Amino acid sequence: MLVYITSGQKTDITTINMDGLPLHHLSVGRGYLARRRAVRWLRELYASGVRRCICADAALLPLAEQVDITPYPVLPLRLALLDGLLDVLCPGGLQNAAVLLRCGRGGETAARAAAPVLARRARYLSLDDPPHLLAQELLYRWGVSPGDGGRPAALTVLCGDCPPPAAAPVLYLSDDCAARQQLLWTSLRMPAPQPPAAEQLAAALLDAGKWRPSDIHITSLLDIHTKSHYNAT
Repeated sequence: MLVYITSGQKTDITTINMDGLPLHHLSVGRGYLARRRAVRWLRELYASGVRRCICADAALLPLAEQVDITPYPVLPLRLALLDGLLDVLCPGGLQNAAVLLRCGRGGETAARAAAPVLARRARYLSLDDPPHLLAQELLYRWGVSPGDGGRPAALTVLCGDCPPPAAAPVLYLSDDCAARQQLLWTSLRMPAPQPPAAEQLAAALLDAGKWRPSDIHITSLLDIHTKSHYNAT
């Protein structure tokens, strides 16, 4: 099970259910003693096998990290919602545009997962210092010869550890993408919780098979680096 961490009047732990997903719910009160009590609960959860958390208050995340409980990964969710993310960042479409796919250290899997969607949506797909095998796959599996057609990139997609470009828009598909870009969503299945828990919760529900990608409607993206804000049309 995961642990859902929120601020509360007092420190207490219960079990809750969010649309079929069982969670430990740790409410953390104010003050030094309340936080010490919360860390003890988190240490016990870790001993029982809990390794991931959904943290509704970013200020409480260091408590979980003290016992090596880390935020639920959101990269698989972004890959599952890639078409919707492209619609938000490029509402005019990419049929006549070029996309630059940058693959840094550790980003090969994400780049390989994103490549067929980008190749289907964009007219040109350019690889920045491309991994040889990925360039081959683009050509032989999807019939795309990497290149920009002499056009500037309408969108840069970053996979793995690489610095962001100076120009927007950018889509982050890296392990730390939630720290670089904030995704907000709504769903008929559940009123959207407030960030930063929103994306972590959607990722957990999707991964557990409780939701499908079609259950999640992206409302906006905020690029934390450039302060660029993109709203869904």
